[in-house]
Amino acid sequence: MSIDRRRVLLLSGAAALAAGGLGFANAHEYEKGGLKVEHPWLRAPRDGESDANLFMVVYNRGDAADRLIGVKSPEIGGFDLHVAPQFAVAADAIFFPNGAKVTLAPGGSFIHLSGIKKINPVGWGFELTLVFEKAGEMLIDAAIDAPDAAHAHDAEAMERWEKANSRGAADAPREGDMHQEDHRSGHEEMKGPGEMGPDAGEPRQAQ
Repeated sequence: MSIDRRRVLLLSGAAALAAGGLGFANAHEYEKGGLKVEHPWLRAPRDGESDANLFMVVYNRGDAADRLIGVKSPEIGGFDLHVAPQFAVAADAIFFPNGAKVTLAPGGSFIHLSGIKKINPVGWGFELTLVFEKAGEMLIDAAIDAPDAAHAHDAEAMERWEKANSRGAADAPREGDMHQEDHRSGHEEMKGPGEMGPDAGEPRQAQ
């Protein structure tokens, strides 16, 4: 079952309160087995580039640890899994201990996508399949943020991007995920070691 493409509405905290103080914690979440992925997002490739970094928050509420071992999409050529040095103890996976919350964010761990063939504009979504060792495959729709976004739904980065690209208000996203969250770098609330990405070299080919 595919996920419909959707625009992502970017609101400041004040605007969100003005909209009625509604909570949007469940607006951009995916679950399978004991894993829950929240707010997946990526920085859009800059003009002339075909690479992007993917971020998210992962909760492992299962009875055993799991590992992210791959990413699939017909629109990417390959991927690399990068893990913050303090959690680098093994190769070719990102580790999620049971009972842990692991944050993939700028400055910490992340997934590098290379050779992107086609991607929707900033403010839309990008479908990807995450491959976990135990939970299996999980289809997600990652929000596409500005190339210099510091966190998911970075309204200031979006404003800079719109000015640089001469986008008017009429072209701005109008509906979708309105949740904002301050994503901190690296892993949070870890109860076990992480694992490092593959050795430097050519990225692994996406399936």
